[in-house]
Amino acid sequence: MLTSVALLEGSGISRATLNNYIALGLLPRPEVRRQAAVPGEAPTTLGYFPDWALERIQQVQELKRAGISMEDIRRQLAGAEEPVKQTAPPPPQPPPVAPVARSLADKPPVVEKRSASATIQASESVQVSVENIPYVAYMVNFEFQLIWLNALAQKEFFAGNQIPERATDRSIVPTLLEWAADLPAQEQANLFNAHLGLIKSRLPRQTFSQNLGDLHDAQRQWLMTCYDQCPEPDNRIQHLVDMMHPDPDIGQCKVLALSFREGVLIVYVPDQQDVHQLLNSISRRDTLIRNLLSQRLPVLTPLAVMVADLQNSVRICSELPPEDYFALINQIWSTLDPIFREYYGAYGKHTGDGMVYYFFPQPDRNYLMNAVLCANKVRETMQSISHDWKVRKGWTNQLYMNIGLSEGEEWLGTFKTNTNFELVVLGETINICGRLSDLARFGKVWATKGLISKLSNTERSTIRYGVERDTPEGKVFVNNSYAQVTTLLSDTEPRHAKLMDIATCAVAEVLPKL
Repeated sequence: MLTSVALLEGSGISRATLNNYIALGLLPRPEVRRQAAVPGEAPTTLGYFPDWALERIQQVQELKRAGISMEDIRRQLAGAEEPVKQTAPPPPQPPPVAPVARSLADKPPVVEKRSASATIQASESVQVSVENIPYVAYMVNFEFQLIWLNALAQKEFFAGNQIPERATDRSIVPTLLEWAADLPAQEQANLFNAHLGLIKSRLPRQTFSQNLGDLHDAQRQWLMTCYDQCPEPDNRIQHLVDMMHPDPDIGQCKVLALSFREGVLIVYVPDQQDVHQLLNSISRRDTLIRNLLSQRLPVLTPLAVMVADLQNSVRICSELPPEDYFALINQIWSTLDPIFREYYGAYGKHTGDGMVYYFFPQPDRNYLMNAVLCANKVRETMQSISHDWKVRKGWTNQLYMNIGLSEGEEWLGTFKTNTNFELVVLGETINICGRLSDLARFGKVWATKGLISKLSNTERSTIRYGVERDTPEGKVFVNNSYAQVTTLLSDTEPRHAKLMDIATCAVAEVLPKL
């Protein structure tokens, strides 16, 4: 018997080509054994082929050099009388793999043999967390951009290559095309169906096409055909797809896709392993996603930031018994949290009476508009909470959440402890946003000109923004206008002194639509 490593070294073919020969019936599936390749070494999992497999590969190569097609070779050597049956509708034929400008890897990865830690035998109990998923696993957002991967995925797909800094350059699509280039058409279609199944509901066809970047026309057309033919699964939370892994040591596997609000987790589980046992081990979705996001890759990304602060919180705290003040703050956060979720706001941090949320690009809606709409909804909700507490306490205090909105391209990462993590943005965007929150009074929403100007004309027409001006007749709100912060400051207010570092920033107040 020959190990797969010996067979590859003796024949000079790639693992993907070997796997293709197995799928075509030119070679038998390997006999998977767990033993030491060399006496005295630690046992590992390897595939074993009959001795005649090397001669068969050499025969196939000679026939290919003679100009015979792979289908004719398959008929001749595999003994098949009819072409391989296809499912209906037939999968799109994969295009030739051309050099890709925006791939996550500059070259095809070198896939090495699996160590004992890479594969768990079916008889063993699978107890896993995000930190030690024993299979290749990664997470993509709803635009196919990589946001997390484990060490096995790093080795499998990227083999030491640098992962790009910008989110827009982290599409997994070119890497998957390269990785599965030698697989049959049906297997390639299965691979992309595993990803598209749970993403398609959030990824419009036009957006998917735009996000394919610099792919070759044939590749682009093939992927669009995959998109059109991919059915949306009945289960929108998890999805299983069978496919042949390019590594013959793994062979047939299941691609497990788990959907979250933040993206889709992909795990490649060998057929001999119990995928349901894995699912049970990672069934706590809230814990799983928090662990995933705590390990997300630092990325340079466009985003909008919201900083909100409860006005006069010190005075309110002094007027209320401790139990009432905690009840008030908890009611505010628990009531506002579903609003942030509705508009895809990502939790940054809470600082008692203040909070930070981030809004990232979405495939089916404008993240900048999400931030504006969320701010207006927060203001409206705070009016309701304020009314409830006036009735409850019989006081005259009005509760205001003062909000600042800003946008930019900044580094996003995580700060974590043993028990918690925070999404953290580095750069001026969050500093400007915090200052705008200080500028806002009585529940106002201040946004930078940069954020509002990046909305489409249609989106801007659905909101009201501008600046209140002093005139001889009194104060007048001038719609669709901006002002430098310095023109809004008063020398008599001490709190305005700390706003001088954004004095030249152009801003506008965002109001509810009349």
